[in-house]
Amino acid sequence: MAKPQHILQLSEEQRSSFVDSFDRVISDIDGVLWTLEHSVPRAADGYAALQRIGKQLTFVTNNSVRTVEQCVKSFAKIGMQVQPEQIWHPAQSIVSYLQSIKFQGLIYIIASQQFKAVLREAGFQLLDGPNEFIEESYESLAKHIFGKEPVRAVIIDVDFNLTSPKLLRAHLYLRHPECLLIEGATDRLLPVAKGVNIIGPGAFASILVEASGKQAITLGKPGRELGDLIVGHLKIDQPGRVLMIGDMLAQDVSFGRQCGFQTLLVLSGGCTREQLLAETDPQLIPDYYADSVADVAQLLGEAPKSRV
Repeated sequence: MAKPQHILQLSEEQRSSFVDSFDRVISDIDGVLWTLEHSVPRAADGYAALQRIGKQLTFVTNNSVRTVEQCVKSFAKIGMQVQPEQIWHPAQSIVSYLQSIKFQGLIYIIASQQFKAVLREAGFQLLDGPNEFIEESYESLAKHIFGKEPVRAVIIDVDFNLTSPKLLRAHLYLRHPECLLIEGATDRLLPVAKGVNIIGPGAFASILVEASGKQAITLGKPGRELGDLIVGHLKIDQPGRVLMIGDMLAQDVSFGRQCGFQTLLVLSGGCTREQLLAETDPQLIPDYYADSVADVAQLLGEAPKSRV
C-alpha cells in the first residue's frame, strides 16, 4: 500500500484534485482542535477555509466526559460557531441507536453522570452501582453483584469511578441471552499529555466482551454501528466523497476506512510521524496526513507559507 502523502507536499494538480474530491468533512475533536493542555494553533482557520469553499462539517467525538453543550462553548472560545446538531457524542449516539431498534427495558450502565443524564432525559430506565465501599469478603460481594433485575442492555463508557464489582455485576447481567452489550468510547489508551497515555474505557469493555463471549455494539469510533448511524442520518450516498479527519490511527483512520471515507491524519494529537510511518496495517494507514488542520488553510491559500 502506498505511503500517505503530506497535503502540503502535493503538486498543484494533486491539491486541486484532493480539494475537489470531497463535499463533506467528518472530524474528530480532541487532538485535532485542542488537547488537554492547549488549543491547536490556527486549527480553526482550517475549518473556516473548508466552510468558505462549501464543505459541510460534522464532528464526531469519543470523549463523553465533555457534554455537547461544553463542546459548543469550547468551539466558541477558538472562534468557531458549531451547532449542537453538528456534533456526534457517544451518549447521543447510543440514544439514537436504542431509539432506532425501539429498545425497551432496563439498562445497567457504567458511565459518567453526564452520560447517564442524556439517557435518562431520553426516557430510558437505568441501573448503576454499586457505588459504596464493599467489605472484602465474597459474601459481601455477592450481595452487591447478584441481582434479579430484568436488565436487557449493559452500556459501558468512561467511568472515573469504575470498580471491579461494577464489571462483575455487568458480566452477570450479560449471561441473559437477550442482554445487549453496548460500548461508547473504544480507546484502549488515552493520550493526556505529550508522551503520556492512560488506560482508556476500551480496555475495560474488552474484559466484558471476553468474559461474556458477546460481540459489543460499538457506538464510538471506529464502530461499524456508529458509521451506519451517521451515514444514514446524513444521507451519505457516496462515502468516497467524505473526508475523515482525526489524530488517532485505531479510532479515526480505521473508522474512516470502515465507512469508505477518505482519511486525513493530523499529527497534533495522539499519533507521531514516526508511528504513522511505522504502521503496516492497511486499515490504519490514512490517505493523507498533515501537521495539523492549520495546514488545510495553507493548502487553500489562506495561511502563511511557512510551516508550523
